[in-house]
Amino acid sequence: MSVDRRPVVGVVGHGYVVPRPFGELAVAGTTQAYVDAVSALGCRPLILPSRSAVELVDLVDALVLTGGGDIDPGLYGGDPALATEVDRGRDDHEIALVEAAAGAGVPLLGVCRGMQVLVVEYGGLLAPVAGHTRPQDGHDVVAADGSLVHDLLGPRSRTSALHHHAVVDPGRHWRPSAWADDGTVEAVEWPAADWPVLGIQWHPELAWSGDLDDRTGPSVFGWLRDAAAIRARRGAPRTLVRS
Repeated sequence: MSVDRRPVVGVVGHGYVVPRPFGELAVAGTTQAYVDAVSALGCRPLILPSRSAVELVDLVDALVLTGGGDIDPGLYGGDPALATEVDRGRDDHEIALVEAAAGAGVPLLGVCRGMQVLVVEYGGLLAPVAGHTRPQDGHDVVAADGSLVHDLLGPRSRTSALHHHAVVDPGRHWRPSAWADDGTVEAVEWPAADWPVLGIQWHPELAWSGDLDDRTGPSVFGWLRDAAAIRARRGAPRTLVRS
């Protein structure tokens, strides 16, 4: 009998509808690439339905907030006519999860929409941005000296681009740390040392997608793995007993 001591990373899923021969089936899940990314970097993935994620935080050593539809503009004073695929229930559940993760110091990676959730929760603002839906070509981002993104990726990196909203005001709690060449904020970091958290506007999980690619994936998810491992060593062990 052996014990698996790899860190557990909770990937926050969301609700969607799958057409079936008998009708539409409501499902809670996430894109396979996030699960593959967590597994590839030596952690155990655990998909958390967004509506239950807050009560499951104690099961994980780190969290991933995934991409998806637009955040309800009512949460930050934006124009509702410019948002698509809004799911206010998901917004509310993920905002509550961010608050819980911050309070408990759970390492968190916010990807695309996930970064926007981080910003909106702390009073930041979003707005539409043009020219950032380029899944094949992507674009470069430039990282600030001394930032976590700079440490992980260097001064300039080619990233994926799959968003039509962006951060226009990160609020007073977040420090922007990477930008596209047009000035769009592409990463935010928490200035204090009490919470390992990173928000990025691109999609590092595409490094494990069969159709698209993002070479930042191993470094970004490697950071999350290391943060999760530190938390696992300091806190209660996350163990799975195998016979």
